[in-house]
Amino acid sequence: MLSRNSKKSTFQGRGYIYYLVKGQKLVILIGMKKIGIILTLTVFLITSLALASELNITSNKMEAFDSEGLVVFTGDVIATKPNFKLSCDKMYVYYTTDPTGKKSIKKIIALGRVVIETNQWKAYSNKAIYFKDNEELVLEDSPKIWYNNNLIEGDKVIIYFNKDKSIILAENQGRVRAQFLLK
Repeated sequence: MLSRNSKKSTFQGRGYIYYLVKGQKLVILIGMKKIGIILTLTVFLITSLALASELNITSNKMEAFDSEGLVVFTGDVIATKPNFKLSCDKMYVYYTTDPTGKKSIKKIIALGRVVIETNQWKAYSNKAIYFKDNEELVLEDSPKIWYNNNLIEGDKVIIYFNKDKSIILAENQGRVRAQFLLK
């Protein structure tokens, strides 16, 4: 069943559903798995996290709020692209639409048991916010990052992808902690 009104689109059911959103093709594949219905959504956008133009997101449920430029993914959320994987409990994807109808990701918020894996590092936190315009990732709520078997943790971690720079902050007179594997 596909229900749609001007404010919200909810996708649930079995089989393949093809849905055109303002010139961008959303391919939705819904199937059965041991735990229940898994919703697979492949969104082709002009931009996504860094340089790849395809971001694949799977979750148990998806809600689209067209008028707000927001898509909410809930339950066992996994977002992937080449050399990148993010898993969490809930994800908010904010997007903008230009006058020609092309959509671009503006901001992504991941909440609950956030795990981010790349070829170079792995991060854990309970909240992650990605700002596309600045190519900036902010990890909050007990973030920990492993890079080449080295551990860094603090209250807040800010990664600037376009500057190849990271900042680890401690709040409320806390301390930043780094553990290095010396060879």
